[in-house]
Amino acid sequence: MLKSLRSRLLLSYTVVIMGVLMVIAVAALVIGSLPVVRYVPTLRELDAISRVSRSEILRIMQTNADDERVLEVLELTAAESDVRVLVAQARDRQVIYDSNDNEWVGITIEGVELPERLLPTGDDNTLAGLFTHPDGSTWLVYSRAISSTGFGRLFILYARPEPNRLTLFRGLGLFNLLFGAGILAFFLAILLAFGIVSWVTRPLHKLVGATEAIAQGDYEQRVPLEGPEEVQRVATSFNSMAMQVATTRQAQRDFVANVSHDLKTPITSIQGWSQALLDGTAVSPESQKRAAGIIHSEAERMSRMVRQLLDLAKIESGQLELNKEPVDLCQLVTDVHHNLLPRANKKQIYLTVQAEPVPPILGDTDRLMQVFTNLVDNALTYTGTGGRVHLDVHAHGEKAVEVVVQDTGKGIAPDELSRIFERFYQVDKSRAKPLLRSGAGLGLAIVQELVLLHNGRIQARSEVGKGSAFIVRLPVSDTPEASTIVRRSG
Repeated sequence: MLKSLRSRLLLSYTVVIMGVLMVIAVAALVIGSLPVVRYVPTLRELDAISRVSRSEILRIMQTNADDERVLEVLELTAAESDVRVLVAQARDRQVIYDSNDNEWVGITIEGVELPERLLPTGDDNTLAGLFTHPDGSTWLVYSRAISSTGFGRLFILYARPEPNRLTLFRGLGLFNLLFGAGILAFFLAILLAFGIVSWVTRPLHKLVGATEAIAQGDYEQRVPLEGPEEVQRVATSFNSMAMQVATTRQAQRDFVANVSHDLKTPITSIQGWSQALLDGTAVSPESQKRAAGIIHSEAERMSRMVRQLLDLAKIESGQLELNKEPVDLCQLVTDVHHNLLPRANKKQIYLTVQAEPVPPILGDTDRLMQVFTNLVDNALTYTGTGGRVHLDVHAHGEKAVEVVVQDTGKGIAPDELSRIFERFYQVDKSRAKPLLRSGAGLGLAIVQELVLLHNGRIQARSEVGKGSAFIVRLPVSDTPEASTIVRRSG
């Protein structure tokens, strides 16, 4: 029954509002029990009635009218003001007249008192307070003394039943007020609950629909930012996630297409030249040597791609081990320069290195060699004839060493620069001739992972038409003599 958000909100709002009304009712009961609230209004009303009645009686007495005329005034006052009018002798306060069929005649009005002195009584001529009838009922009485020629000094008392809490509630209209407020609060709670639930659940329903659509393969789903701030944050996270999923899916599709193409090309080449050797088309020693060389080159290309895929698989599964030892980056970068210098000379590219003395770092020599070989190889790939590739090794403060690989190639567009380290992503293939492409967009992704495994960072800067620079920053080892094996956590 209370599984939905709407029913829970409705119940909670109703309980809260009813609780507030109950507190108000209890407070009203407590306040209503105070003498100043419970008795004073009635006493003031009786005082006002007595003043009018007393003035009329005194006027009649001044005209020497008989006491029957006075009794008529008392009966009229009792009927019009809804009070009980009593006449008692002043000396013993014994009732000699009762407007209610003389029921109280003979009863002595005594023990009249109030819990507090709520009204100024003046002197003995005033009588005000609670009177307990012999039958147990309690009455609130008010009177002032008056002189009569026939009976001497008298008290004319005006009495009403003691007001209790329920009477007070009815008199003030609190019952109707609280009941009406309760009904109104209930319907307001319903409206408020439905309004808030709609405000909250409408974007959630859209989010659920978008989630189900993504589960069915529609990765272009997005949800609008509406509703409470928390729901908007969920929507923002969902949109970001959906965008990342769509980007990853597209990258995977591109990866499959690229790998298929890059595997198909060398396989086709190997099949063609091996067929030439088998069917005798390549008969001369030069043709056979050329065929063997192409087959070997394409096999190396396939081997390189497979190694990248294996490296990526190890990184993703957390099984890549680093055999760390003190590494002299100056020497390592110099070795990379030496290894790739023949290729640079073949392309007529100026490959230079500048290495200042730097502290050793703790790292895996083979993996760091892979990092910088890949960066320099990419620089040579995308730099045209007559261009320049420069390697620079220098200290970055006291705690890190920087290696910069800078080229004068075509550069990378800003929209591609932000994605070059994504797995499976390839920079626009028009930047390089097809025969120069050597991978499926895995090299820089692997480079970044290897740098991160060494607690370092890598960033790229580029300007179209002027070239690119890759900056690798690695921390200096606190204990360079140590040798450990580090396994990347999954």
